[in-house]
Parts: sequence; structure tokens; C-alpha cells
Amino acid sequence: MIREWKDSTIKRFLKEGRGQGEGATYKPWLQVQDIASQGRSTRIYSHKSQRVTHLLSDLQLYYWYLLEFDEMVLDVREQYPLLDFHEMNIPVDQELEKKLFNKKTNVPHILIVSFMVTRIDQNGDSYYEARVIKSSNDLAKKATISRLELLRRYFKKKQIGFGIVTEKDISKQLARNIGWVLTAYDIQDYPKLEANFSFLRKDLIDYLSDQSDSFQRIFQRIEKTYQLDEGLGLILFKHLVATKQIKMDLNLKIDLLKRVEEYRVELPGIVGEGEKHAISG
Repeated sequence: MIREWKDSTIKRFLKEGRGQGEGATYKPWLQVQDIASQGRSTRIYSHKSQRVTHLLSDLQLYYWYLLEFDEMVLDVREQYPLLDFHEMNIPVDQELEKKLFNKKTNVPHILIVSFMVTRIDQNGDSYYEARVIKSSNDLAKKATISRLELLRRYFKKKQIGFGIVTEKDISKQLARNIGWVLTAYDIQDYPKLEANFSFLRKDLIDYLSDQSDSFQRIFQRIEKTYQLDEGLGLILFKHLVATKQIKMDLNLKIDLLKRVEEYRVELPGIVGEGEKHAISG
């Protein structure tokens, strides 16, 4: 853990490539092992960015779930440093200038935002937006407000949209549900699902078309048909939702005993009935 920011620390981070790159090559400026976080720190793999993501609080994790699941988001760079802040000649008063350097060492502070997000608009053009994740209680602190004002001025000059996100802006139920389905985004550890995927997908979609039935009964039915271990029906369903092959209302608390119709499940076109089941080990 970093005890004190020094010039040597900044040089080491830069040499390691932190705060640089995009997509799979990006390295966050701060990583889980570097700092004591408020709440649980998390390392989690991003299928969107194709790398391990470092999140420093539960709130960051919840917001990251929303970004990871958003089809209009191309890339997410967490703990993103404003390495060129001091080169931007941003006007600051004496009070704000105190926030720019360490009082003891006079080493410049590296300001960071929680997420630098690459999005696409309706025309397919990409653009950036910066987001800071903060507890609403922190917004009452003078030091926090000062740092946020520095960030606001920086991104205004950069012409990049800047926003502050608190727990009041995040649906925890939606975020938790997205996290729940994303655990099954990759099914390579389930060989029976992979080996029979096209048939399993077709039949599960077929069973789900009877929306008066419950999720649990449907999953049990497909497990029995294909002689799958208990729980694999649910894994298959979560995978299809995580990969957007099936859509449902993820704002609701999920109860597998409830009927499919209660979650407004949207199914793709069902494959023709001429196909037969295939079961392999």
C-alpha cells in the first residue's frame, strides 16, 4: 500500500505504463493493492475491455456493472489519471492551488476520475465521458468539493462531459442483477453446455415461450431432458441474458419461483421444429 506520494512513486507508475493505453492494454493509475478503499475492493474481468478491472469500492463496482452491460459503451478505463493537468494552464485561485501539490514534498498531486468511458452515439461516432463515483456524504466535505471543481474545470477545457455519480443515481437492484448474470458470461468451464449449446439454447427458448411457467420448473425440465447437473439450467439462462440473447426486466428482484411473464422476458425467434435434441458428454 502507498503510504506517501513521492516523485519516485509517480515515476515508477509511469514506467509501469499506468494510466496509459486503451482496452486490453490500459493499466489503471491506482490498483487494488495500492490503496485502502472505502468498502470492498474488487478485481473483476471485463469482457468488454478484455482485462482485469480494479474497483476500489462497492459503489464503483455497481456503476461498473451498468457500464459493462451497456451496449453503447465501448471501453471503460477505471482510476483514470489526468496526467496532463498541470500542462493545461487551468486558472485556479489560491485556495484551489493548494490542492495541486503535496504540502510536505511539493510533489504534484495526480488527480484521477473513477471512470473514463468511451461511448458511441446513435450515428456510431465515439466520444468520451468522465465520471467520479462518490458517496453523497462526501459531497458535503470542502476538500472533496475543491477537488471536484478542479476536475470540472479540466474536463470543460477538454470539452469532455463530466459528471458525479452517487448512490442516489445507481439502482443497486439493477446493478446486482447484472452482476448476477455476468457470472455466466463465459461458459467454457461447463463442457456439457458448450458441447450442446445450439440445441440447449433452442430448447430453453422454446420452454421459456410458455411464460406462465416458472423459471425453476423450466430449468429443471431442461436439466432432466439433457441429463445436466442441477443448476446448469440456470447457468445457461444467465449466459443468454448476459450475452443479450435473451432480454428481461433486470430492475426487479429475481425470484426463480415466479412466472416468466412477470419479468417481461423477450425471446429471439425460435428455431424451426425440425431440429432434434442432441446430448453429448
